[in-house]
Amino acid sequence: MPFDSVRFPDDVPVLSDGDVRLRPHRLDDVDDLVVQCRDMLTLRWTTIPLGYDAAMGTGFVTEMVPAGWRGGTEHAFAVEAPGPDGRPRYAGTVTLRDEGAARASVGFVAHPAYRGRGVMETALRMLLDHGFQTLGLHTVLWWAAQGNWASRKLVWRTGFTFGGTVRHWLVDRGSYADGWVGTLHRDGAREPQTLWWSLPTLRGERVTARPFDVTDDARVVEGGNDEAVQRWMPSFPSPYERQDAETFRLSTLDAAADGTSFAWALVDSVTDELLGAVGIPHRSDFGAEIGYWLHPDARGHGYARDAVDLLVEHAFTPRDLGGLGALRAYVRIDEDNHASLDVALACGFEVCGRERAGTVRRDGTIAEMLVLDRVNPLVLF
Repeated sequence: MPFDSVRFPDDVPVLSDGDVRLRPHRLDDVDDLVVQCRDMLTLRWTTIPLGYDAAMGTGFVTEMVPAGWRGGTEHAFAVEAPGPDGRPRYAGTVTLRDEGAARASVGFVAHPAYRGRGVMETALRMLLDHGFQTLGLHTVLWWAAQGNWASRKLVWRTGFTFGGTVRHWLVDRGSYADGWVGTLHRDGAREPQTLWWSLPTLRGERVTARPFDVTDDARVVEGGNDEAVQRWMPSFPSPYERQDAETFRLSTLDAAADGTSFAWALVDSVTDELLGAVGIPHRSDFGAEIGYWLHPDARGHGYARDAVDLLVEHAFTPRDLGGLGALRAYVRIDEDNHASLDVALACGFEVCGRERAGTVRRDGTIAEMLVLDRVNPLVLF
């Protein structure tokens, strides 16, 4: 069943929380609406038509929005907040689209002048209250193109939980984009359900660990196809293609947000050339596993040792100082991978165990994994 039919604008509710209001759209919003819909970030992350003009804005305000209210298909509100002169102005749009069976999908877009001021979070909270309390919704769904971190962080703050990435699902100007999906149930807490982790840049004298960039993809492909990397990292695709590098790069930010794993591009601190990759593929409240590989032309210069030292320092740094606060750092290394073992030993790791049948190599043979660890020196026994 769709939402009830509502006369626009007479019966559209006006919702208020301090200086932020949700109200019906008006013709005097059109100028600000056009600015919003021509903004580069808006165009990057929405399907708003290119070349947006006043005629489109007028049609949106006088035809599309009223039709949604009358037909019960969509409740779209104009967000209003004080402008630079203190007078209330159009600040964006928030909307709930009926999905049937007491479900709705949420959408929002902010005028560029109002980003980063908390206006849209206040507006979203009021919209969700309207959905659950007035419309009787059970679940609200959020979709966004993969990479839209501003949208994801906004819904994270309001309690949404994330279900992962859906490949090739969202229609994006003639193509199909990968999409993130999240949900909020009517009985769910309206506060973050997980920590929001970031992927900081870790700077050393010779090497730096930073988030991956599209400009790294070519070097990642070269490294991913290297004979030694292929041998000791059987999970790598073979051959390693440009699409594999892109998929990996995008996944690193997704995994870092919920704190499950972290991966950085290892680069030269002066030239920013990619030397390899370092990461923490598994993190818990107690331990951090460390992994690393180098591009073939970066080997033999001590870069891996420098990189591991950077990651251990980050792992052991307390959380309130920007680190992971791990009690223990450890590595798991194929027993025959002597180069990787030498790096770990040089960085102060000690053998603490052995995993029998710990890995299946690319050729199908089963090997043991050596486990080496270091304990945070700040831990008192």
